[in-house]
Amino acid sequence: MTQNRAEGRIFLLLTIVVSMILMIVPLPDAIRPFRPEWVLMTLLYWAMALPERVGIGFAWVVGLLMDVMLGGALGILAFSYALVIYLILNFHLQLRQYPLWQQALIVMSLALLVSIIKVIFSPVVASWAIWGSALTSTLIWPFIYAILRKIRRVFGVR
Repeated sequence: MTQNRAEGRIFLLLTIVVSMILMIVPLPDAIRPFRPEWVLMTLLYWAMALPERVGIGFAWVVGLLMDVMLGGALGILAFSYALVIYLILNFHLQLRQYPLWQQALIVMSLALLVSIIKVIFSPVVASWAIWGSALTSTLIWPFIYAILRKIRRVFGVR
């Protein structure tokens, strides 16, 4: 049992690391505003699926690592991810019952919340581009959900 818990933790952390790598992959300037919030979606899935494993502190640490990786103001993503996971943990039982299209709309609103927090607390200029990542995250959510659910079931992440 201890080995299964350790293996599950490894796969959970591996999905977070892969999503972090996807966030730093260089993109052309034209499509950069449409980069999905990979880390946010991965955290959302694990917080809904395993709320006892992915908490506010875990999200804060991941956000702090993302702040360091992206070179932004330290603590903005940490605060954003912690706030979003706090909201998810309060409503995870209801959210798991929603169909994927409703979950995708919630992902869009939470991605917008993260973008708005970035605009408020950092020197990022507000423009239509904050909608870009929220919209692509919304469209990609069903696929991310299916992939992470398959990983959780195949590898027995509990």
